[in-house]
Amino acid sequence: MKYQYRCDGMLTFECQGPIEQTTEKTQSSELTTLVAKDLFAVLNIKSQTALVFCGASFATEQLLQPKFPIQQNITQYASAAFQGELQADQILSIGASSKQMPTGLQPDIANQSLFHMPFCLYTNDPELAEQFEANLMHKGMVSPPTYAKLCALLQVTINHANYMSYLDLVAMMHNHYEQLGLTHVWQVIETALVNKTPKTAVSTHTHNYFFLVDHLLFSPYFSCSQFSSFFNTDSAEDYINWLMAQRISMAAFNTHGLQTKPFKVESWPFDETKICLGEFEKQSINFTFWTETKPLGNQQPQTVNFYHHEHAGIVAISVPDKNKHLEVHYPISPQGIRDIEHIVKQQFGTDYNQNHVNISNNPNWIP
Repeated sequence: MKYQYRCDGMLTFECQGPIEQTTEKTQSSELTTLVAKDLFAVLNIKSQTALVFCGASFATEQLLQPKFPIQQNITQYASAAFQGELQADQILSIGASSKQMPTGLQPDIANQSLFHMPFCLYTNDPELAEQFEANLMHKGMVSPPTYAKLCALLQVTINHANYMSYLDLVAMMHNHYEQLGLTHVWQVIETALVNKTPKTAVSTHTHNYFFLVDHLLFSPYFSCSQFSSFFNTDSAEDYINWLMAQRISMAAFNTHGLQTKPFKVESWPFDETKICLGEFEKQSINFTFWTETKPLGNQQPQTVNFYHHEHAGIVAISVPDKNKHLEVHYPISPQGIRDIEHIVKQQFGTDYNQNHVNISNNPNWIP
């Protein structure tokens, strides 16, 4: 394709019930024709412009991923379709066949109310490219015929529908995360989205630390004893606040396509001037849980202890071994809890002596 500018946009709508997230080819073509009329009218498009519309509904997180893979895949199909001068300035619809979209354009199943149907405008007009970002969201209300077609295709009540650019969606999500008190999370995600060479370090008042390099997100994990020592606190709630913030943040990074890389630490703080991928990788946690091993004191019970919190659930599981050591396992994901329990059953059998400890009421925290 011989177009200087690619304008990434979407038809965004909020609906009141579950939808079929793919649109069959014929239906997608009908909707694309109406969308093209809307966009050409709103943006006053004259010539030297091509449009590709994707008849699939995506959740926000799947669209806002590093390097914008959905838009990249749309462009690959556009490049194949628009070869040669006779195919220039055309309108292309990408729809599903038996609910399956072409490779790279299948939406992940999502249970939410806000969805986006992405499209790309290709143009040689610099004014159009500028106007696209400046005015699309403000002027881009979906026309009544397009709205009616969308409702009919999805068979659901739609509260509102409008056109917006990718940068509009980035700005909207910035405000959303800010309202949730998760500005630090979006700062990392936005850096990964809009910077050509993403790199940043972010910390929180709850002692969560995140290091972004390209699409890799490194973050240290602390045991209870480390947290107490490193941050000079005797409050179990301080650790729970860190843990809950850690879980929420890492889950958000994962849904936006960042590759999360938790790692262990031996001391804190470390010299940030010496941060490098090699150091992070050496301490990387490559399983669903990680383990801190300690000498087994005489006062410590010879049982498997499940440490839990009313809001955080299982925080850690301590297991005494035959070598007079105490292994304290910290789950990183729900699967981690199941994996730890599997190891315990292998070691002690299914009928082992276990004790459940509420960390809020445990003055000694976790050993």
